[in-house]
Order: sequence, then C-alpha cells, then structure tokens
Amino acid sequence: MKSLAAALALLCAFGAHAQGDYPTKRITLVVAASTGGGLDGVARLVAKRMQDAWGQPVIVENQGGADGLIATKRVAESPADGYTMLLQIPSLLLLKHNAKDLTFDPATAFVPVTEIARTPSAVAVQSKLGVNSIKELVAYCNKQPKPCTWGSGQQLSYLYGKRMFAISGIKETINVPYKGTGPVINDLLGGHITIGITSIAAPLPHHQSGALKILAVNLDKRSSQVPDVPTFREAGLNVPARGSWYGLFAPKNTPPEVVAKVEKLMTSLAQDPQAQASVRGLGAEPVFGTSREFAAGVKDEDAFLDQLVKQYPLAEEKK
Repeated sequence: MKSLAAALALLCAFGAHAQGDYPTKRITLVVAASTGGGLDGVARLVAKRMQDAWGQPVIVENQGGADGLIATKRVAESPADGYTMLLQIPSLLLLKHNAKDLTFDPATAFVPVTEIARTPSAVAVQSKLGVNSIKELVAYCNKQPKPCTWGSGQQLSYLYGKRMFAISGIKETINVPYKGTGPVINDLLGGHITIGITSIAAPLPHHQSGALKILAVNLDKRSSQVPDVPTFREAGLNVPARGSWYGLFAPKNTPPEVVAKVEKLMTSLAQDPQAQASVRGLGAEPVFGTSREFAAGVKDEDAFLDQLVKQYPLAEEKK
C-alpha cells in the first residue's frame, strides 16, 4: 500500500509539474472556418504570439463546414490539457438548435479563455447597383417586380438578416443560403444576389476597391475600418447592436493554471499596438479580454440567440 501511495504521489507531482511547465509540446488551434477569413486571420495572429512567447510550435488547423460543428466536435473530444483549443464565433451556440445527435451542450462544454476581437455584421451590395444607403435599398427592393435576394453564409448571418429585414421596411426578400461567406461575396460581385449579410471582414476589401458598397454595420459605434459607414441604428435599423465575437475556447476541465497562462498572454495583447493593428486590419475591433468577462458574454449571447431562434426558426433557412 505504501508503494502504491508513493507511486500515486509521484504521478500527481509529475502532473502538477507538467502543467506548471505548460506548454512542453505542440499546440493546435482548431479554427471553425476555412482559410482566408477574419477568424482564420486572428487564429494565425494568436498562433504566432503563442509560439514567440513560449518557444513551442503552434499550428492552425482549419476545419470549416457544418456551421462549425466539425471543428467544435474535434476540440470537445480532445484531451482537456490545453494543447488543443478552439477558435469560434457565436455560431457555436446555435449548434444545439440544429446539429443532430449532438452529445454535448456547446455553451457548457468549453472554458471561454478570451474574446480576441469583435466584428460587426455588415449589409453589402454591388456598387453599380447605385444604392448608397439602407433607405435607398428599401426603396430599390420595393419597386422591383421580384423580391430582392440576400445571401447568408452561416446560420448566424441568417438570423441577423431575418431580424434586420423584418424591421427594414422592405416588403419581401428571399434568402439564399451558402456554405461560407466566400461564395456569398462571389455571387454578390457577380450580380447573382442583391444583398450580402456577412461579417465585415468578407466584403471589406471589395468595399475598399469600390466593387462593393457596405451600407451599414451592426455596432454601437462606427467601425474604425470604415468610419464613413453608418451603424445600423444611424441607418434607421432599430435592432440591438451586437457584433460577432472571435473567441478562444479550451475543453471543459482544462487545468485552471493552463487557462490562466493562456489568458495572461492574450490579455497582454490589449496593450500591444502591433497586435491591435493586425486585428483592425481584419476588419475587427480588438478586445483581448479576460476569461471571466468572456464567459459572461457567452452566457448573454446564448440567451439572446435562443430568443432569436424562437422568432426565426433555423429550419426555414434550409428550405
């Protein structure tokens, strides 16, 4: 018995020492998006900062598709040791409403480590449409012989779009669902749909080039990237100013000291001008908040999205 107790004590001591030395091997950041978007961009920023700070390799693993389900399950089923973490957006909280045979609650299966940044949803149209404001868009759509079409690349954008159009004054619209924001922008540029509802990162380069025009952004104040573009409320859309967060999560039961070490590095970036500029270059506003702050934000977002799904059932989006 004494030898068994000694062995257990040694194992516990080794485990505590290993956690205290974290990280001692490669870290994988699983991104619930394909390469090239805003979430992927912040993941690569985080990966570089972790690698520079800790001297261990950090890889970004893109697992797009299924509204983030593939990436989310990948991390939920990984060891809770801090070596596999998840980069997600609020779509994480919609999985319980639409993913069949989901064996966990995404709202409680992870430890929210930090809100890296917040990015607004945006309403974009082709510049050659000749529409320069939400008011003009309403007038344009209401005089067309057929309803205007709008694209959404994820269910979060679908919900935001349904809510926006419900109070916009446009008599009728038709939603066209896509698998990702890239195809939305491609079809918007090609004139195959009238309106795109996405995060600002996707249409931003085309707005800057003049091919697309962002008519409004859903933030409580104007985006630093497009200060000439009004907020939804300034444009006459009286909806809650809720942007989309880019968040870093660890599996539930990840050791608190590991979470604390990652959190400390992330919150230090709030005072790093280069990190701030990199995030803004992706069309987002940097946050790099604490784990406690982010956990409260996730809880609030979960309740908000639950109500939104009741108003606009996600089953309609798949028709």
